[in-house]
Amino acid sequence: MKLIDISRPLHTGAPHWPGDSGTDFRLAGRIADGNSCNLGRLSLSVHNGTHADAPFHYNDRGPTIEALDPGLFVGPARVIDARGHAAFTEKLFAGLGPADFAAVPRILFRTDTWTDLTTFPTTWPLLDRALPAWLAARGVKLLGLDVPSVDELTNKDMAIHHLLDAANILILESLDLRDAEPGVYELIALPLKLRGADGSPVRAVLRQP
Repeated sequence: MKLIDISRPLHTGAPHWPGDSGTDFRLAGRIADGNSCNLGRLSLSVHNGTHADAPFHYNDRGPTIEALDPGLFVGPARVIDARGHAAFTEKLFAGLGPADFAAVPRILFRTDTWTDLTTFPTTWPLLDRALPAWLAARGVKLLGLDVPSVDELTNKDMAIHHLLDAANILILESLDLRDAEPGVYELIALPLKLRGADGSPVRAVLRQP
């Protein structure tokens, strides 16, 4: 069994959304200082690094992260090669029919546009506004991307988040898919059971068949 780690590392100083809380990890206790164990302390936004959005993030009436079925984050997923494309459109799914979507209802877009792990990007490809409804009509229930957000950095209304919410499609953001060739895998990307939270970091992996 081979696992492909598609998570971005969390560490003190890791890049994060401008204006949001950064990541700070430190050892509050050290064996070297006479303590019985090393004891870490972590502070961060739940949207730092590779993470799942709960619908509550963009819909005040939406479920929070612990209320979501964890099974939605585990199962067949298709990595779509979107490298070189300025937008995600239905043309990226050429050759796929209803049976393909029924068997693999999770889509992960690989763009390779975020390669510098030390810097937060300022632009990235976006979904065509018609795509969420098109995917929902084919039974897609989760969408993942290797960019920080489904919306642009300067957005004010989270319009694409809302379109995905209306389509009942969950969102994974900030994946690292550089080691994942296009094709079908098993996705495992479980969020933490954070009561009342609008999202959660995940340790996302792909398992090859």
